[in-house]
Amino acid sequence: MRAVERIAAILRSFSMSQPMLSLTEVARAADLDKNTARRLLMALAAEGLVRRDESERCWGLGIGVLKLQPAVLGMRALRETAAPFLQWLTERSGMTSFFWIKDPEGAICIDRVRAPGEFQDVFWSTPGTVLPMNVASGPRVVLAHLDDEARAAWLSRPQPRFSSATQTNPDELRRAAARIRAQGHELTLNDYYVGMAGLGVPVMDRSGAFVGAISITASTTKLATADSQQALLAVLREASVAIGVRLGPDPGLPQP
Repeated sequence: MRAVERIAAILRSFSMSQPMLSLTEVARAADLDKNTARRLLMALAAEGLVRRDESERCWGLGIGVLKLQPAVLGMRALRETAAPFLQWLTERSGMTSFFWIKDPEGAICIDRVRAPGEFQDVFWSTPGTVLPMNVASGPRVVLAHLDDEARAAWLSRPQPRFSSATQTNPDELRRAAARIRAQGHELTLNDYYVGMAGLGVPVMDRSGAFVGAISITASTTKLATADSQQALLAVLREASVAIGVRLGPDPGLPQP
């Protein structure tokens, strides 16, 4: 069990913002001594799960990790169901679209369709990216639709701040969650990355159960007016309904 915990800690030490780490950085992040970290990294490299960049003397995840993704059944079913509608959403809105579901560490992006012509120098969430649920429209919709116990547990954690617009107060987040549920969508401006905005809505299956959230993201200027927000919200809701009606109790349909 201890070996599994150590390996998991090493794999989790890499992130989108820090994809390559030195041995010292891996050891620190995984709370291991350098000899143990080196030994485990070499064993993971032999299996293709990590790789070593000899020129930079650092480590990163290997392509073997990517090969595991198709075996994640629940996520695959949701992605295959939602994929054509995310593509349609991006084409209709001209914005990058995302699908989010709950995760123990926040909200995880399970699919994304990048809009052509978007060249902002930002870290775009990709499948597998986990964001805290106090920022970005999709994750905040997920937070709003947790059950009361799960939401209270999340709000008991320290909430990270990314900009001056980031909401971190638990009481404010609790009120925001109630507002999101009531209005059925969320608009965020500059809270995760200054200059970027997002609009998100929930996806419900045919029984009315919450499955996840879809969202679109672009520069704040593209979501600056009420007219543009309402037009995009209509497109989002159309995509959400189209995904939801394909998710339900029928055994032949993908299950969330």
